[in-house]
Amino acid sequence: MPQRQRQQQALQQQEQGQRQPAQTQQMLESSFSEMKIGDAETSKAEDVSSTDDYFMLLPPENNHPPHIQSANYFSVDESLRRVLAREMHATNSVTESDLPFQVHNYYSLSPLETVEIRDISGSIKQQAIKGQSISDGCHYTLCRIPNLQPNKKPELGAIDRWRQVQSPCLARVYEAFITHAFGDNSLVIVREFKPLAVSLENRIAEGRVPESEAFLWSVVLQLTSALNAVHTAGLAVQMLGVPTILISPANRVYIACCGLVDVLSLRASHGVDVAQQGDLRSIGQILRLLLNRNPENMVSIHNQPPVVVPGSRFSPEFKELFGYLNHQLTPVVSVEDILRLAGSRVLVELDAARREADLVVDNLRLEMANGRLVRILCKINFITERSDGTMDPEWSETGDRYLIKLFRDYVFHMVDGNGKPVADMAHVIGNLNKLDAGSHDKVMLMSRDEKSCLIVSYAEIKRCVEDTYQELRSLTKTWS
Repeated sequence: MPQRQRQQQALQQQEQGQRQPAQTQQMLESSFSEMKIGDAETSKAEDVSSTDDYFMLLPPENNHPPHIQSANYFSVDESLRRVLAREMHATNSVTESDLPFQVHNYYSLSPLETVEIRDISGSIKQQAIKGQSISDGCHYTLCRIPNLQPNKKPELGAIDRWRQVQSPCLARVYEAFITHAFGDNSLVIVREFKPLAVSLENRIAEGRVPESEAFLWSVVLQLTSALNAVHTAGLAVQMLGVPTILISPANRVYIACCGLVDVLSLRASHGVDVAQQGDLRSIGQILRLLLNRNPENMVSIHNQPPVVVPGSRFSPEFKELFGYLNHQLTPVVSVEDILRLAGSRVLVELDAARREADLVVDNLRLEMANGRLVRILCKINFITERSDGTMDPEWSETGDRYLIKLFRDYVFHMVDGNGKPVADMAHVIGNLNKLDAGSHDKVMLMSRDEKSCLIVSYAEIKRCVEDTYQELRSLTKTWS
C-alpha cells in the first residue's frame, strides 16, 4: 500500500516540528519530582490503583517506534495524576459506619478520624466526619463535638466572622449548628474538606513525619501565614496544637479548629492581643513536640529533667527561631520577627509554591484542549455511518457526510506499509486540533478501496462537519 505509506511519512515530517521538545518534558518531570508529595511509604499506603475505579492505567511507553508517542505524552504527568486519583477516591468513597445517613443538609456521612484536644480549659473530643452537601453537591468536613452539656448554649453566631477568613493554610469554616441526629446533643462545625489530610498528631504517632530542618521551616512558615490571616481579621485561634493541625501527603499544613473556642466560649476574655500572642507561641510548642521524637534533641543538665534543644545538625538560624518562640523572656512574638529569622527560607517556600503552580498550569494546558476535541469527536460520530430508520440509509455515505467518513478513516484507521494498524496519538490529536482550528493545510483522503482520493483543507472538512451537525439538530427535538 505505497500511497498510505507515503501519507504516513509525510505526516511524520509535518508533525515533528509540532511536538513538545524533550527538554521541556524533562523539566516538567523534574519540577514535579521536587514537589513535597510525601514519603514512599505514604504513597504505597494510599495507592489505590489496584482497586480503584478512578485510577486508570495508561499504556506503557516502551516498545514504540521513535516517531510514535504514547498516550502518556498527551496526558497529565503520571505522578500528579496518581495524586489526583487518590484524592478523588478519598473524596468520593464512603466508609460503612453506624453514623446516620443525613445530618442537617449533609448526607453520605463517612468517619475520618477522632482526636482529643487538650486545653487549659479541659479536654474536648472532636470527631471529623466527611459529608456531601445537599445544596451544592460538594464535600465538607463535619467537626462534631459530642455530648454537649444542655446548660451550655454555644454562640453559633460567632462563626460568622470566621466565615470571612481565607488562607491557603486554613481549613475554611462555613457554618455551625446543634443536632440530635447522633443520639446526643452535638455541636457540628462545618469546614472545608481536605482529601487525604490527617491530624499532625496521628502522623507523629505513625512515625510518618519528616525530621529534616526544611520540613520544620515549612511548617513554621505555613502556620505563620495562616495566623497572619486570622490575626489581621481581629481573631485568634486559641487552640493551636498537633491535634488541630491537618497535614496532607504533600506536607501541606492546615489549621482545622477555627472558631471552636469562640463558639463554645471556652476562654475568659483576656483581650485579642493576648490570645494572638498565645497562637504564635504555640508554634514553638509544636516544634518541641516534633523535635522531641529524636533523642539527639534532648539535653539534660545537672540531673534536671531533659529539655528539647535542636541538635547539632540544625542551622544557627533555626536554633535562634526555636529559642525565640520558646523563651519565656521573649516579650512579644511577632510575625515580622519570625519572617526575619526565616530569611531566605521564605523564598525557598515561595519557589516551591511557584513550581507547583507552574506544574499545575502546564498540565492544565495539556487538558484544556480535551473539551474541544471531545466536542468535535462527538459531532463526527453523530454523523458517520449513521443507520437511523427515520432517515435515508445512504445519508451518511453521500455528499459532505462521505467526506467526513473518509477523514474519520484517515485519522483513526491508518495502517502501515504492511497493513498493520497504526495507533499514533500524535497523528490523531494533531489532525483533530487542525480540524477544530479550521486550518487551511491540505490533507489527502483516500477511499477504502484506494481507487479514489480527495485533497481538501481542514477548513473545508470543518465546514462539512458543522453544516451536517446543524442539519442533524434540525431533524430532532432531543438536543440539549
